Amino acid sequence: MNGSRLLPLVVLLTACVATSGAQYVSGRVSTAFYGWEQFDTVGVSQQRVRAYQTAQLTVSQGDLSLTTFLQGSTNLAGSFGDAGRVRLYNLYLSWLNIGKVAEVHLGRQSVYAGVGVGSLDGLVARARLLNNTLTITGYGGAAVGPEFTMPSKFSANAMYGGQVVTTALPGARIGLSYMKRQEERDPYWTLRARDTSFTPTPFYVEPYEDAEELASADARYDHHGRFSVYGRFDVDILNARTARAQGGARVQLTDRIAVSAEYIHRLPRVMYNSIFSAFVSNAVDEIEGGVEYGFTPMLRAFGRVAAVSYTDEKSTRWTVGLNTGYATVAYAGSNGYAGELTSISAQASYPLFGKVIIPTAGISYASYRLSKESTKDNALGVILGAAVRPTAAISCDVQGQWLTNKLMQRDLRVQARFSYWFAHRFSRTNVEGRQ
Repeated sequence: MNGSRLLPLVVLLTACVATSGAQYVSGRVSTAFYGWEQFDTVGVSQQRVRAYQTAQLTVSQGDLSLTTFLQGSTNLAGSFGDAGRVRLYNLYLSWLNIGKVAEVHLGRQSVYAGVGVGSLDGLVARARLLNNTLTITGYGGAAVGPEFTMPSKFSANAMYGGQVVTTALPGARIGLSYMKRQEERDPYWTLRARDTSFTPTPFYVEPYEDAEELASADARYDHHGRFSVYGRFDVDILNARTARAQGGARVQLTDRIAVSAEYIHRLPRVMYNSIFSAFVSNAVDEIEGGVEYGFTPMLRAFGRVAAVSYTDEKSTRWTVGLNTGYATVAYAGSNGYAGELTSISAQASYPLFGKVIIPTAGISYASYRLSKESTKDNALGVILGAAVRPTAAISCDVQGQWLTNKLMQRDLRVQARFSYWFAHRFSRTNVEGRQ
């Protein structure tokens, strides 16, 4: 779906809500720039700058609202293969507080419901029952592809599922979720040997849709902030295997000392019928332990160490550091199958003039090698930036990143973003607004 089709649709749906009486309109408009120098060949480079324009808008009246979020991008310098494009991330109507227990959202929207995560063109419904201790979510529609275009066939791109969450037990949260999704693959012509003569013959291939079907259970319990435990178990139904198993706990031993432990077993999330499903997927098992010590509420030390197991190999990583609230210093390292790395990093941010200006700075140095046979290489990175908030409605964020390593003597990247928040209440007789 291109911009010429998106913008009239947004305007039309906004007008439908806006003509029904008093409305509350809020949103944010942002303009961003990202620039860097790219070397295509040795000694030959070109400056690249890309601009982004985003718009978030919500028009509401009572329990009805329309929400949209779209982004346009174009090249200001350099070539990326596309002159510009518009992506529609969200465009949905909402009806809240139905019978004081339910809500419905219709249109393009993001789904976060346990194992079900993604974007769809369809319906999401949610009900909160038993004094908000039981939440039931259901959704169904067409899965949105990576380019956020309208799917050509609903049946070949269906996505549906649901989640049930209860907080009836004090301090506990228990959830069950399910999701099934299909993704259409384009047909194509190729040459195939159709008989024993092995003569190449044109053949039209219509692949099966990629698919995944997952189910999950998760639970969390917190005992007055002194002890917490978490667990999750995902099942890949189509591939008949465990997709993920995870568990962790954190204990506040004293007012100053806390310890934590976590275990995770996971496999790559590969869709059934995809080309990647033809390859063997091996699991990764990881166990990590950590300790924290608080000198003061603003000064805390931490340390973590993890052991990672692959099919026939192992790796270890560790991190120790100090967090002051405004700055963090850390020393980290790893060895084994994942390569050898030692690094030290520091980053700081401090608000000035009543949080009108918040400068940030960071520096990191790393020494690494990819295998025991490789020579050691070094990398140095520096980040400088600032966030400026002259008013509650206007913000400006600027950041520069500089890196030098074996492959690049210098790599400088600059990012800037300007944002404007607004909120207005309209009626037939007057306009109340805030800018």
